[in-house]
Parts: sequence; C-alpha cells; structure tokens
Amino acid sequence: MKSKKYLGFAALFLILAPSMMGCSSAGESGITLRVLNWEDYIADDILNSDFADFKKLESDKGINVNVIYDTFDTNETMMSSLQTGKAEYDLIAPSDYTIQKMMSKGMLHKYDKTKLTNYNTYGSKYLLGELAAISADVPQEDGSTKSESVGDYACGYMWGTLGVLYNPSKVASDKGLSEDQVKYDMADWTELWNTKYHGEMSIKDSMRDTYSVGIMGLYDNEVKTDLADSGIFDAGYNLKDGFTFKDGSYVDPKVKAYNDKLTEIFNRCDEKSVSEVKDELLKLKNNVFGFEVDSGKDDIIKGLVGINLAWSGDAVYSMNRGDNESSNTIYYSLPKTGGNIWFDGWVMPNTKAGNYDVAEDFVDYLSDPSVAAANVDTIGYSCFIAGDYVQNILREWYDPRSYAMYVWHDASHDLNSTWEDSDFVRDDNGNPVLKDGTGVHSDTNDDYGELDMTGSTYDKPVVSKSGTAVSEVTDWASFQTYTNVEWTVSDLTYIFENTLTDDTGALITPTGTTPDTNGYLFYTDGTETISDPAGKGEDIVVGRQFLAQYPTTQMLPKLAIMKDYGTNNKYVLSMWQSVKANNLPYWGVIVFGIIILGAILFIGTNLIIKHYNRKIRIERRKETAADMAEHEEK
Repeated sequence: MKSKKYLGFAALFLILAPSMMGCSSAGESGITLRVLNWEDYIADDILNSDFADFKKLESDKGINVNVIYDTFDTNETMMSSLQTGKAEYDLIAPSDYTIQKMMSKGMLHKYDKTKLTNYNTYGSKYLLGELAAISADVPQEDGSTKSESVGDYACGYMWGTLGVLYNPSKVASDKGLSEDQVKYDMADWTELWNTKYHGEMSIKDSMRDTYSVGIMGLYDNEVKTDLADSGIFDAGYNLKDGFTFKDGSYVDPKVKAYNDKLTEIFNRCDEKSVSEVKDELLKLKNNVFGFEVDSGKDDIIKGLVGINLAWSGDAVYSMNRGDNESSNTIYYSLPKTGGNIWFDGWVMPNTKAGNYDVAEDFVDYLSDPSVAAANVDTIGYSCFIAGDYVQNILREWYDPRSYAMYVWHDASHDLNSTWEDSDFVRDDNGNPVLKDGTGVHSDTNDDYGELDMTGSTYDKPVVSKSGTAVSEVTDWASFQTYTNVEWTVSDLTYIFENTLTDDTGALITPTGTTPDTNGYLFYTDGTETISDPAGKGEDIVVGRQFLAQYPTTQMLPKLAIMKDYGTNNKYVLSMWQSVKANNLPYWGVIVFGIIILGAILFIGTNLIIKHYNRKIRIERRKETAADMAEHEEK
C-alpha cells in the first residue's frame, strides 16, 4: 500500500518478538499462518472476524488454521527486519520492486498456480500479464542465476498509478489563472517545473516516486518524439485506431513495442542518467512548496497546497473527503505522456515450516471476487481481481445509472455524521432501495428526485413521473436525453474480460457498444473534455475518482513499471541524498535565513541593552555610595 502512517517494525518487534521467534508451526492447535501486510490494507470485517471465513474453508478440508496478522510501514523496514532473522512469515505483500529484490536474494518460494482457482479465473488478464512481464535473476542451486518471472513468485493484490492531485479552484485563485488552464496544464509533467506554479505543490519524500517524476521531466522531449514516431498515436497522444486488447495482450504489436520503449526510458538508472535526473529534481525542488511523507492527501483538502504528487488510492481518498467535507472539487491527472503503474503482491518467503499449501489457500481466498470487493470497499485502491462483485461495487460508486435508480443518503446534511456515512439507502437485506416514492427515505436528507425508477435494471430503465409512465425512455441513452444529462463510456475490458457471469453462473459474452448490453463497458459522468485555452494544443480528458482508479484504455500503453535498480541503487541513493540535503526550497532558505538573522539581531540587541543597563546601574550605585560617604564626612 502507498499510504503508511503507523508504527513500523521497531515497535512491532518489541511487542511481538517473543511470539514471532522461530517459524510457523503445526503444533497441537494446528497450523499457524503468519501474514504480514500493509497497515489498513484489508477489509475491516475480515480482520475483525479473525479470518473466520478462511478458517471455515480450511476446516472443511480438515485443516485447523490459526492466523497471526501483522503490519508494516515501508518496504525497506520490512526487508531490513526480515533479514535480521528475528521473524518468519508465510505470506507478505510487498511492492513490485521489492519482490524483485527478494527474488534476487533467493528469499522466495514459487507458487503452484494450478491451485489458485479464483486467482486464475478472476484475475484481470491485463494485470496478470503486466506482472508476469517483470523478471529478476534468481539464484540457482548450482550457484548460477536464472531470469525468472515475478508472476511465478507473486500473486497480485492491489495496483495503481502515480499522478498529479490538484484543486483547480485554489490554484487558479492563487495564481490568477482560469480553472481550465490549470486542468489543461496538469496533463503535462513539465508544467510542474513552470514557475507560474511556484510554491503551489508538495512532492513525495519518496526516492523512487519522485525519481520517476524526474525521469518523465528529463526525457519529456524524447518520449513525445517516440509517441509521434510510433505511427500509432495522433497529435493528442491517443491511439489512432483505438485500443485493441484481448486475453491480456496487446493485439497490435506496435503498441507493445512502444510500451517496451517507454519502460526502458522509465527505468534508466545508470550513473549519467541519475546525475541528470538529480539536476532536474533540484530545479523542481526550487519550484515546490516542500516534501511530504503522508500528509499531502490531507494538506490539499485543508487548502495548504493546491497540487500534490499522489498515489491513485490516496487521490480517491482526498477527492471523496474534499467533496463531502470541504466542498473542494479535487482532480487527479495521469499526464498525457504516461507515468508509473505499480503493484503490491503476495509472496511466500522460504520458511522452515513450509506452510505453502495453506498460504496459497489464503491467497486464493482473498482472490474470491466477493472478498476482493470487500477489500476494495475498505481500502479504496484497485484490486487485481475482477468479476461481478467487483463490478457491482464500482457501479454503486461511479455508475450514474445507480444514482438515477437508487436513493442516495447524503450524510453531509446530518449532524454527528461523517462523509463516510454517505451511502445508498438499503433494505433489510442490504440491497439499495429504488427511487419509488414510498417514503422510506427522508425528503430533507436524501435526493431521490421526482422520477419513480421502480423495476429499473442496469440493462434498461423503467421511468415514471408523477405516477405516469414516460414511454419515450426505452434505454439508458434515451434516459440521458430525457433528463438532459450526458454520460461518457469507458472501456474496462482490460479489467473484466472473461470474468463476468450471467444468472446461471456461465461466463457472458458481451455484445454491443453501450454498457446496457456490454458488461465490459462502463458509463461514467466523471470525465470532462478540456480544450487548450491558448488554442494551440489538442483536447484532453480530465477526471476524478473513477479515472484515478481505472485509467482509460488509451493510457495503458503509456504506463510503465518501475523496476528494482539493482546494482545501480547506489547512484540513486546518492542522488536522493543530494536532493534531500536541504529539504527547503530556495525561497524557504531565504525566509528561514531572514528569521534566523532576525533572531540573532533580536538576541544581540537585548544583550547590548542589558549590558548598557547594567553599566548604568553600576555607575548609579557608585554615585550613590560616593554621595553617602560625602554626607557622612559632613
């Protein structure tokens, strides 16, 4: 997970070390499965139930399992603690580059993927293909190394992107710009260096993430030239012939070739490249407000900054809170030339206990779509798993048809409620209540409108107005016309392909060009098309929560995985130390220097005054003593 804000391993081991020494075991109480995950990275109900459903699944197989569940704060502290040998875990969920590092150190056990029924059936074919494409050199028994796929040693859990979170209203007000200008600019990485946004942005105090931004800034011209020369993108960097994707692979080999080239650029970490990136980051540092570790997602809500370098899951959190708490309409941008796509996955460290079968069962349990949907609902990040349950939760969150059909409870009108209480009004079975005018909802607090939507489904609307059927509304396209709204269609084939089922449980074969008939397509009202205010560039599409979680298919070829630096890590570490040597931008140094100088002058002046006053008091005492002596003589 990309949001870490709790105690790390130092405190954890002080508390748990006695119970964690040694290895997982199968004692009198059965098998102990030890799981290590990011903080806040699993469904609350699963954690609070002490994994009751998983234990029941294992019990039905005749296996008595006890789960010990711990958390960590960063990949680096996790690795450091594991390498001390103080603890062993059967399952850990590190990030992609750390998985590569663990593989290269011979720390991991391979999966038997034939046992992972849910994972193989419901995993997004695109994401599984991306994970399988990453490799690492794994030590062999004969002392040699062999390049092996990360997909053999890891099962994908959550994924996301790194992009630009911004409040166009605040930035426009601060800088005297139009909101459209801000939205248009934030689709270009190089604008982060533009002095017209000076002091408006915070960036991550994270070596890899900020380095990736330096890469995209440094090689911007090369990337744009490659986009133009590829022959498959138009002037707006969109695929000319649309996006073709099937069974987890790019149909057009030219698309794959371009993504390979971008990935090479994105992973340049030789000494010369790192030195050049350092120079770019030093320039960037002079243009930003400062660095932040985990406060950026809250700072932008409070209005402390107008732009923040953010992980997609944190961006969704900020946008949700901004909508419901502060009336700040915040946006998330994946700049048009692309960026970083990252993964967190489950790995099985080599252990003495070797509880690999049970560990694989646990991963497959998490890969059940109903469990994956529960995790997504708690975490807010996007999961590797698709299927009907995940589609349903996305529909409740982002599909405008849901808000047309169901009664929405807006908790912002209620005292003693938080934005997290906003939800659809539900019946006793937990199902959303249709807008039917029966009075189960509150006129004051819930916006259900004047239309009765009883009987509506995602395939077809059923609309009545004041008790009279509206015959011209025969499909959702007609509904949009009738209600004078406009929705766009997003293609989520890359997520849901071959994972959706009908009422009988059979895989569906979507047909048609609208979400009414094609379950791979998705209606959304969360996108806007912005034209270049200067009238020179191409139109761009900007968006919010939905696009943060699920980039358009046009963006996929422009997303690159950032791999482990390997032996070049020393160059990147040295670079980062130089960039962070002074964590204040130059204007901060000036202000800080003025404050220090003022303090020195203030203290110095006080000392001089005190010395002068003391001298006067001494002189006065001498004069008084002399007067008294003269008086006595008289």
